[in-house]
Amino acid sequence: MTVITRLQPALSPDRLYPSDAAYMARTEFDQIRMTGLKPVTLDAVTTLLLGLLGRRASVRHRAGVTDEIMAILERAGLEIEEDMRVYETAEQAERLATRLIAEGHRIFSPYPLPKGRFPDRAQLVAPELWTSLNAKEYLDRIVPPDNLAPRRIAPVEALMRSAFMRPVFVKACLEVATGAGYAVRHCSDEAQWTKALEWFRAENIDRVIVEDAIAHRTCWCATFAVEASRTTFIGAAEQLFSAPACQSGSMIDPANPLPRAGRELVVAVGEAARRQGYIGLAGLDVALADDGLLIVLDPNFRFNASSTQVLLHTAATAREGLAVSCSAHAATLLPLEKIRRRIEGPIDDGWFVPTRLLDARWLQTAEGRSMCTGFVLGTDRRQALARSEALKTLLEA
Repeated sequence: MTVITRLQPALSPDRLYPSDAAYMARTEFDQIRMTGLKPVTLDAVTTLLLGLLGRRASVRHRAGVTDEIMAILERAGLEIEEDMRVYETAEQAERLATRLIAEGHRIFSPYPLPKGRFPDRAQLVAPELWTSLNAKEYLDRIVPPDNLAPRRIAPVEALMRSAFMRPVFVKACLEVATGAGYAVRHCSDEAQWTKALEWFRAENIDRVIVEDAIAHRTCWCATFAVEASRTTFIGAAEQLFSAPACQSGSMIDPANPLPRAGRELVVAVGEAARRQGYIGLAGLDVALADDGLLIVLDPNFRFNASSTQVLLHTAATAREGLAVSCSAHAATLLPLEKIRRRIEGPIDDGWFVPTRLLDARWLQTAEGRSMCTGFVLGTDRRQALARSEALKTLLEA
């Protein structure tokens, strides 16, 4: 086997989360229903952040941390040293979380945990604060007005009686988690406007944000860490879209970085959240408008799909002498052993870094589909995109 240099995150685990933080992400479906994700996510999400937490405690589903999976991830250079607690049922996950709290840990998750199940003091971020910071309708509380698109909040029923005026994004006002553009609708004409409002009404969403669709050159998800005394910008991944508001991947290209003013904006927003008590990894969707203004589109006070890529990009590209990284994901009917054999070459050749694997044999809700997630490397955007597609093809059954 090729000896791979270990990948050191751009920011050490001690800077990402306090030492008493424990990763426990197993929640209930009602908390993620407006992300468009499936029940498999309830357990699959527990397999994220591998190689980034140092020796912190974690609660993870067995489907993502078998010996075979750990060997593959370590072969790619991830250094996994966690105090890992492994479960197979939701009841086991909650018991492990209760035990961690009794040991003095504070638990954290990218999504709200089961409502009322764990005391606020036992969570790294209090549920009320998490809801407030992630609510799109309260974005103006932490972002300067010059960095927001023109927007208004209105009842859906009132909007049903109004005419379409100009291209807009319609976004749900919700307390539960949102993501992947599931609770956002882009409207460029009357038909799309009507269809969008009917969808929100059918989902029992009473109020929405109507935000002008600002023409922009690029949109990034910026990753930053909020500590007790400071906010640190880590990096930003350009968002790739299959349609407006529908993200299909992430690209990190040194030829197209988030401008310095954007980095300063991200830190200022992080500081506003820190003063309210937030701590941990976070993200902010920032667009560069055609007129040169930086516009904040969404708050993500949780780690994001691109966070691991951002944290490992510098080490991975330096190790291989490459410049660009692009996210890669495949859900496949192949058994894990065949997945391993097919990705060993790209791993050993240095152009693929897996960051999560899920063995469907251990998880009924996976419906027989195992997962392989990570990022590919290339000399430029074209090669990185081609390799991302090549990896998907490689994992077809």
